[in-house]
Amino acid sequence: MDKKKSNSLKLVWIFGLLLVSVILAKREWRTRILAELKQAKETTENTIEFIRDNREQVFEQVRTTVTDVSTVVRDITNDVKKISETASHLKESSEEIVKATKEAADEMKNLKKSLHSGDTNPFR
Repeated sequence: MDKKKSNSLKLVWIFGLLLVSVILAKREWRTRILAELKQAKETTENTIEFIRDNREQVFEQVRTTVTDVSTVVRDITNDVKKISETASHLKESSEEIVKATKEAADEMKNLKKSLHSGDTNPFR
């Protein structure tokens, strides 16, 4: 296993050296790579300078964003509590409606029985 890793590492080094040699051999590629590296360096320097110059504004923006997110989370929590309370109330109301409906159905059955039995006043 170690021999395989060693051989793989050697291959990677050889390939890397060949690639670097080819790049360095071609002047056009070499100048293009140098230009890109200079551009990356300048961009990094500009970014660092911007952060240094605007550090307070950046931190203030982060604080504001954190406060806003905290407020939104608090509002969502309150909304979830209200929804939970409403769902609980609906469950209780539904149970009461079912109970009242069963009672009304029982009364209707009793009324029907009393009408069939010949009783003229079913509410006695």
